[in-house]
Amino acid sequence: MNRPILFLATALLLALCARQATATEQPAATAAETPRTEGPPAVTFPLSPKSFHGIEWGTRLGDVKDMTVVEKNGPAAYAKIPGMSPRLGDIPVNEVVYAFCNDRFAGSMTTFQGKDRLAAIRDLLTRRYGQPVKPDGPGESAGWPLGNVLIMLEFDDLLNAGTLNYVHVPEYAPCTAPAGTSPSQTKP
Repeated sequence: MNRPILFLATALLLALCARQATATEQPAATAAETPRTEGPPAVTFPLSPKSFHGIEWGTRLGDVKDMTVVEKNGPAAYAKIPGMSPRLGDIPVNEVVYAFCNDRFAGSMTTFQGKDRLAAIRDLLTRRYGQPVKPDGPGESAGWPLGNVLIMLEFDDLLNAGTLNYVHVPEYAPCTAPAGTSPSQTKP
């Protein structure tokens, strides 16, 4: 599995969701109507989560107890906690992988099997963060753009498997830069 591409695809999809979430839900004005003024966003979300599984964004890899690197790709490292029973709240999952960029905690990818787990995870996230944004098109993907944190829930019916990605965009952005770009060139 190519985790950097997965995280990049998730970040791009959620950026589109974020744009959709801030659009107003008012019909377009006709020539006979006066132009409308911009109102509040149709969808509001709570503040960004400050951590995932108790690990704050930006925490150094070496500062996380019992973390073992399982894959490296340039400045990105992917790690697991051996012996940990993977869970999201009280929901058992297949695997939780933690993503680090330039040695700083930047995201996570959780995999799971079955529609029952999909429903349980979606319910957990909806209770925690509110109604998700749904991208256009078929499928059961849902996203929660929460400030600096993008959360994406995806499910493949054919494989009966899904993923949940949390990405702290400022921390992970340097790891999505094209090859040959210096970190200083990726900052706005």
